[in-house]
Amino acid sequence: MPYRFRPPQYSPWFKPVASLISRYFLTRKFKVRNIKISGAERVADLARKRQPVLVAPNHADHADPSLMLTVARRYGMTFHFMAAREGFERGELQRFFLQKSGAFSINREGGDLGAIKTAIRILQKGEFPLVIFPEGEIYHHHEMLDELNEGVATILLRATAKLPENRTSYVVPTGIRIRNSPDIGKTFSDRLDCLEAYITWKPKSGLGPVDRIYRLGSALLSIKEEEFLGRTRPGNLVDRIRGLQTSLIESIESIYKLSNSDLKMPMRIKALRARIRKELTDRKSPLDSRKEADLYDQLDRIFVAQQLYSYPGRYLQRNPTHDRIAETLFKLEEDVLNSEKYYGPRTAEIKFDTPIDVRQFLRERSLGTKTGGPALTGKIRSRLQGILRRFE
Repeated sequence: MPYRFRPPQYSPWFKPVASLISRYFLTRKFKVRNIKISGAERVADLARKRQPVLVAPNHADHADPSLMLTVARRYGMTFHFMAAREGFERGELQRFFLQKSGAFSINREGGDLGAIKTAIRILQKGEFPLVIFPEGEIYHHHEMLDELNEGVATILLRATAKLPENRTSYVVPTGIRIRNSPDIGKTFSDRLDCLEAYITWKPKSGLGPVDRIYRLGSALLSIKEEEFLGRTRPGNLVDRIRGLQTSLIESIESIYKLSNSDLKMPMRIKALRARIRKELTDRKSPLDSRKEADLYDQLDRIFVAQQLYSYPGRYLQRNPTHDRIAETLFKLEEDVLNSEKYYGPRTAEIKFDTPIDVRQFLRERSLGTKTGGPALTGKIRSRLQGILRRFE
């Protein structure tokens, strides 16, 4: 389906409705029963003064947007959100809720001028703080930050360039950490039984959950290696994951004669998706059924590569806490069983860091709004990593 930009259609009358719906989802679907917030008064103060503010949280859980709506409600703010196009394509009701709540769509695979211009305009006006999750994708690593999209800093800098010299903008790195109840461990065995049954194994109940997860992961990876490579590869699980991921991406890059090996894997995936979606939606060159099938097959392979990227391998092995086991199990259930079920009550903590004055940041480094993107992205990343460490 061709992408159509969906602008924000925020309506004050809908705010109480959005609040009720988000609370319902937090407690019933996402099982978040307790929320601790710190530092949000800094954002609220800037919002009252109508200063341009971009809030940049980490993004490890489906509950994150609802948590940010909770912050806005408690501190008398109205956030606007840049959200992935997929959320707006799941039906009219969800699209209505998102737009009336102040969200607008972004096509992450291509240059979405509508989304970029809307984000810049929101920041310039300063009426609403803008929330953008710079990781983009959800990988369910609450204790590990993934690659940040430099486009977030670029949007902020472009907005700053359009402000009068006597005005500045701010970016507020924000950490979100969700923890499970200690009782979550009681669910591991039955959930692993279901996953093992899915691949026709008898339950390995004599083993601990970490060993079962790694054995299961190895078996699932072997299935994918046979599917795409025609054989299973030797070696440890981490090397095999990276090897299959690289093979899938390189095989498609070779079709388009691309050489992106110097880029991080998320950027390589993004570039390929953009190329393929452009061909699929190009109405000037109608596709025959075989070519269309080939393009969708390429998207399927890219999707598998992205799934593989979400399993860093040693994340669980290095520190097999109940939370990390629960995160990994949820990810497996999401990918294998197409399930998004949370088990047991959870608690969330949200920390807003000290706002970064963008003009001051650029002056201190002798940078301009056209050259400061990489440095500002690095600063946001450094601050977010610091927050995640303070959660421990």
